[in-house]
Amino acid sequence: MKKFTLVVIVAFFSLNSWAKPMKNIEREFYLIQIYHCSNLNQINGIDAYLKNTYLPYLHKTGIKKVGVFAPIDNDTATDKRIYVWLPMASLNMLDQLDQAVEKLDPMTKNELVDLENTDGSLPYNRVERIITKSFIDQPTYVKESSLTKSPERVYEYRSYESPTENMHLRKVHMFNQGGEVVLFKRLNFNAIFYSKAIAGPRMPNLIYMTSFNNMDDRNEHWKAFSASPEWKSISNMPKYMNSVNRNETVLMYARDYADF
Repeated sequence: MKKFTLVVIVAFFSLNSWAKPMKNIEREFYLIQIYHCSNLNQINGIDAYLKNTYLPYLHKTGIKKVGVFAPIDNDTATDKRIYVWLPMASLNMLDQLDQAVEKLDPMTKNELVDLENTDGSLPYNRVERIITKSFIDQPTYVKESSLTKSPERVYEYRSYESPTENMHLRKVHMFNQGGEVVLFKRLNFNAIFYSKAIAGPRMPNLIYMTSFNNMDDRNEHWKAFSASPEWKSISNMPKYMNSVNRNETVLMYARDYADF
């Protein structure tokens, strides 16, 4: 009986110690907006809108740091894109932004939502929106970095799609409990955020972004990552195998008017 009581007590405190940190963690949400364009005129128009109207508006609402990025191969791509990344303390901020837009009179010109060109051409082809939630092992985005902002700094946006929800959770587990986030930190990948998609066109999915001084620096980091004993161990674990069926990697530069 005493042995049974001891086991119960140990189990109780073990569960309690596991649950406590989870309860106190304040995890952020991220809104990723991707403007899809077909020509440079549209890209230039979106840049002007973001620089002069949208980012100043977001700053006034309390979102102090907003990332704006464009793929390195944008000039030659058929689908030219601009990525806008907004960190939010809670989903209430997303609702507040939406409510502010709903109050606008669509029959009256307003620079916040009226992007139409004077010649009648479309300002962009479409806007893709993704809502993500930060990982347990990095509940807030990194506000400071050992890297300085420069035209050569490379931002690597990665999206990992899984065929099922269970496999997606395994991949998320691989980053958190499996130690992949820790490995990225040890190798100084200068990650900005790690997150799991909770709404978007591709589900289930996780998205994260790392950054590097330049392309050579990026390649050297991934070489060290692939050669590390931690990765060789993690990647060969059966529980993590075949958890991703689509991996999208986008290498980008930051826009000079943005906060990253």
